[in-house]
Amino acid sequence: MTPINTSEFSLDKFDKLLIQVIDEVLRYTLGDLNTSIIYEYLERRYCPLNDIPNNLEAFSMELKNLLGCGRGQILGSAHILEKTILKVLCARLGLKFDFDGPIAFADCIRKLKEMYSNEKSDTLQAVFS
Repeated sequence: MTPINTSEFSLDKFDKLLIQVIDEVLRYTLGDLNTSIIYEYLERRYCPLNDIPNNLEAFSMELKNLLGCGRGQILGSAHILEKTILKVLCARLGLKFDFDGPIAFADCIRKLKEMYSNEKSDTLQAVFS
């Protein structure tokens, strides 16, 4: 497994962490080959990996288009991956992910980034309620 190198991108610290977490979750759950296929797909859809922090809705939509998000579509794996990305990101930030309902991936990431920027340490349950 080759980790993504975000040092070449002009991204802030949170965005680099987000990209690393996305890469790790995809590689761990889907493997290197499938992750590479997803990155190629995203690139063709004008959502390359280094642009994900600025195109969260596009990333989420394309992940759902590719992997499905409902019954009969690989068990809605896009939602599972998004939640896993959020859980891992929260763990890296030292935050508690305590949310069981449906999530709006892009909104959650933006709220996490805001918390990170403001150095808050509240639980996400309070933020996403």
